[in-house]
Amino acid sequence: MYEKSRAIVFERPRKVVFEEIPLVAVDDDTIVVKTTFSGISTGTDMKTWLGLQSPENGVWFPLVPGYEAVGKVVHVGKNVKGFSVGDRVMSSEVRVYPQHCAAWGGNAEYAVKNPITGCTGMDAVAKIPDNVSDAEAVVAYLATVAMRGVDKVGVNKGETVLVVGAGNVGLSACQVFKIRGAGKVIVMDIHKSRLELPKKFADYVVDSSRADGLEQVMELTDGKGVDVVSECSGDPAVIQHLPGYLRDGGWEKDCKGGRIHLQGDYPSPWTVEKYFKWFVKNFTLSVSCAFRSGDKADMLKLVSEGKFDAKSLYSKIVPVEDCAAAYEELNANRYDLLKILFKWE
Repeated sequence: MYEKSRAIVFERPRKVVFEEIPLVAVDDDTIVVKTTFSGISTGTDMKTWLGLQSPENGVWFPLVPGYEAVGKVVHVGKNVKGFSVGDRVMSSEVRVYPQHCAAWGGNAEYAVKNPITGCTGMDAVAKIPDNVSDAEAVVAYLATVAMRGVDKVGVNKGETVLVVGAGNVGLSACQVFKIRGAGKVIVMDIHKSRLELPKKFADYVVDSSRADGLEQVMELTDGKGVDVVSECSGDPAVIQHLPGYLRDGGWEKDCKGGRIHLQGDYPSPWTVEKYFKWFVKNFTLSVSCAFRSGDKADMLKLVSEGKFDAKSLYSKIVPVEDCAAAYEELNANRYDLLKILFKWE
C-alpha cells in the first residue's frame, strides 16, 4: 500500500515532468498524507529548476522539488500517536525517495512521513486549524521561516525595522515584526511591481530603484537610521550596503548597537568591499535557516487567530498537471507573481 505516487519531477534543469515514482516503504512508524495543495518557492525551488543549487546542498537529478505541502492523513501507523485518518496537516518535506533526490521532496501526491523520510523535529506534520484553508496553510511554511529569522535577530517594543525585499518571506517578516512589537516597519524593494502589497502590512514603503533610497530611509527615521535590518531579497549584491541603513550605536557599555539579519538563501558569494563602513557601526550580524520544531503549529495558530494574513501571499492556483508551465511562468514573471500554488484534487 502506498508504494508509488504521482509527483513533480525535475529530470534536469528546466525539464519538468509529472509522473509516477516509487516511495519509501510504509511501516508502523509512518503517517501517509494525501496532498491537496503544494507550492513553488520562488527562491529555493526556482534555483533548483534553474540548476543553480550549491553543491553543498547535495542536489542531483532527477529530483522531487518543494517543501510547501498540505493534505489529509490517509494512513497512521500503529506506533504513531496524536493523529487520525482524515486530519488536515502540513506535511512539507519528504527527505528520502528510493530512486530520486529529495530537493526537498514535498511535491508528491502521497507523502510518506516517518523517521527515515522526516528525520528532524521540524519535519514533523502539524495539524491545520479548522478555520485555516489548505491554501493558507501552504503559505504558512515560508511565513514560519520568516518568523524564525525575526525571533533570532530580535525586536524590542517600539524599534524601527527595515525589511529589504517584498517577496513572500519579506512580507511575512514584516507581519511578524509587527506581531512581536516593532514600532515602525519600513519595506524596501527595487521592483516597482512589488511596491503596492507591502502597504497593507508596513508603515512605509521605499522604492529602492531610485538613487535616493538611503535618503528616503533616513528621512523616515529623522536621520537616525533603523534599529534592525532584515535582508529578505536573497540578492547577495545588496548585503554590503546594509550597514548604511543602521543607526549608530554600540559605544556605550549597555548598548549593543543595531542588528542585521540575513534571511535569504544566496546563490552566489557576497563580498564586503568597504569593511570600514561595517566596522564603525558596531552591529550584530545573524543568519537563520528554515525554522524550529513547533514553529509550524505556532504560525498556523497566528493565521487561525487572524493575526497573520496568509491569504494575500499567493498569486494564483493551478492544477498540478500544469506544473511544467507553472515553473516557466514564474521564471518569466517572478517579480509580478508572488507565489503559485498547485491544486492536487
